[in-house]
Amino acid sequence: MSLLRLKYFIAGLYLLITSDVIADGKIGYVDMDMLISQSPQILAANQTLTAEFEEQDNRISEQEADLHQLENTISKEGNFMTPDKLSELQERARILERQVRRAREDMKDAITVRNSQLVDDIQKEIRTVVSQYAQENGYDAILINAILYANENIDITDEILQKLRAKYSSGQ
Repeated sequence: MSLLRLKYFIAGLYLLITSDVIADGKIGYVDMDMLISQSPQILAANQTLTAEFEEQDNRISEQEADLHQLENTISKEGNFMTPDKLSELQERARILERQVRRAREDMKDAITVRNSQLVDDIQKEIRTVVSQYAQENGYDAILINAILYANENIDITDEILQKLRAKYSSGQ
C-alpha cells in the first residue's frame, strides 16, 4: 500500500470514527435574541437605566421648554423689540440650543455605555445558566443563533428562560 493510500485510509477511518461520536452527541439550541429580550434580568436592567437617567432627561426637557418659549417670544415679539434686545435673545437661544443638543448627545452616549455594561453582565449570566443547564442535562454542545436551521426538538430556549426567571426570582 502506498503512503498516499495509507493517508487516505487513515483520514477516512478518522472521519468514520468522529462522525459516529458526533452522531451520538446530544445537541441543544438556544435563541439568544429571545433570551435577551424576554429575560427578567433585561427588563430589570431597562428599569434601572430609565431610573438612572430620568433626572438628567427631565433637566434637558426643561431646557428644551425654555428654548421653545424663548423662540416663541422672538417670533411673536421680535418685530417690536429693539435690535439690541432681539440680538441678545437670539444669541441666548443659539447658546441654549447648543447646550440642549450637547446635553442630549452626552446623555445618549452615557446611556449607550451603561446599557452595554448591563447587557454584558446579563449575557455572562445567560452563558452561565446555559452551561449549567447543559452540564446537568448531558448536552455535548449548545448552539446559538448563528445556525440556519434547528429542529424544534433541540430548542431549549424556553427551559433556559425558565431557569433565568427562577434565578431572578430567587435573587429578589
